[in-house]
Amino acid sequence: YEVFTYMFRTHLPEVPDEVNYFLSGGFAGMLGWAMAMPLDVPKTNIQSRYDTKVVGSYFPELLKIGRERGIVGLYAGLGPTLIRAFPANAALFLGVETGKKMFDSFLWSPP
Repeated sequence: YEVFTYMFRTHLPEVPDEVNYFLSGGFAGMLGWAMAMPLDVPKTNIQSRYDTKVVGSYFPELLKIGRERGIVGLYAGLGPTLIRAFPANAALFLGVETGKKMFDSFLWSPP
C-alpha cells in the first residue's frame, strides 16, 4: 500500500489524496491476493470437501494440485478474487486514511 501511495505521489502529484488512497488500497489488495492465492486454493479445496481430515491434508492437496493442474491450478478463481479485492480494499484503505485524518485534525487542532 505504501509503495503504491508513494508511486502515485511521485509520478502523479496532481491526483487528490483521496483518489490516491482509493487506488493504492485497491491495487495493494489485488497484489496481496495474487500472492496469497496459491496458498488459498488448497485450503479452499479441503474446506469444500466433506470427507477430508482436518489435520494433515494441506500439503498433500497442494502437491496434488501441482501435479494434476500445474502452477496454473494454484491460481484457480483468481479473476473473480481480484475483481472483489479491488473495491473491498480500496474502500477499506480510503476509510482508514480518511478516519485517521479526521481523528488527527480533531485531536491535534489548536483550540
